[in-house]
Amino acid sequence: MEASNVSLRRWVYFAREMDKGRAAEPIGEEIGVTEKTARRMAKTIRQALHAQREEWLPKLSGEVEADDVHVKGGQQGRDVSEQEGGRAARTRGLSERGRGTYAGDRSLVVSWVERGGKGRVFELRRSAGKKSLLSSALAHVKKGSKVDTDTWNGYRLLGEVYQHRSVKHSEEYVSEEGAHCNTAEGEWSLFKPWWRRFRGIAKRYLHLYLSHHSFRRTYRDRSRIERAQAMIGFLMLGIFW
Repeated sequence: MEASNVSLRRWVYFAREMDKGRAAEPIGEEIGVTEKTARRMAKTIRQALHAQREEWLPKLSGEVEADDVHVKGGQQGRDVSEQEGGRAARTRGLSERGRGTYAGDRSLVVSWVERGGKGRVFELRRSAGKKSLLSSALAHVKKGSKVDTDTWNGYRLLGEVYQHRSVKHSEEYVSEEGAHCNTAEGEWSLFKPWWRRFRGIAKRYLHLYLSHHSFRRTYRDRSRIERAQAMIGFLMLGIFW
């Protein structure tokens, strides 16, 4: 950011408008920068948030809910088969049925939500396997916490580390023992409209968008300008509130 010709005031305005869920290009037009510069600014902000997640995203504890969805993200028509995790450019359509895969351009996103607390984590997982989801839980949820999920097999290993309960959604919303994922499911009703605004996200950048959304939701009690100032603080000094 030190080498940027964009003024600090415009950076703060840009971050604030990003927090609203707006795309980079129209914001860039408003502050008088090119589309290329606007995209670079947005990417720089998201990278800073993702790189310093341990600073602003404490581990969840108490009662935690988990849920998952699949999001589309390809290579935007570019051949990046020589890059790590890349492949040849796709042609059209993402018609894979059932649970998608990262390789098939329908990546798994798992959410960890603190029931009654502020913590919200949205994380990209390249694998939907049991070990992958346990690894995600260990990264974001304190051991010994209560964790409620649905009955999907991918969550089966959670019981080795957490007080794990599950609810079978085809039969009930809340189990007899009180397990439910209603808070986590409610988060998707906010996530999906926000996500749809960014059409054609390359999957190599999905994790950056998810970190940004995790930040927005975890600090939803802060004002938009406070969140924008915090994001710029990361860029300039690597500091947080």
